[in-house]
Amino acid sequence: MVSTGLADNDPQMMDAFTGVYLIRLDTDAWSYVWNREVIPVFGDVSVIPVFFRLDADGKPTGDIIDGGAWGPDTYENIANTMGPWFKQP
Repeated sequence: MVSTGLADNDPQMMDAFTGVYLIRLDTDAWSYVWNREVIPVFGDVSVIPVFFRLDADGKPTGDIIDGGAWGPDTYENIANTMGPWFKQP
């Protein structure tokens, strides 16, 4: 739904994701790195998508949010959850 909302130029989604740089990784294709680097630091992330906040140097801050945070997959729910999360310092 995130990709679809952005591809559809949904106004709520576009507003929520304005100024955000997304790096999309396929967890199956990156399973070695995922298992070696992500799980030991953040625990077993079982809900996809998952977003990791990075600092200015590209290092994880430890702040994460996943697709379980917004309830049903609607553009409105995603935008209303992700917009404020992205705007946090």
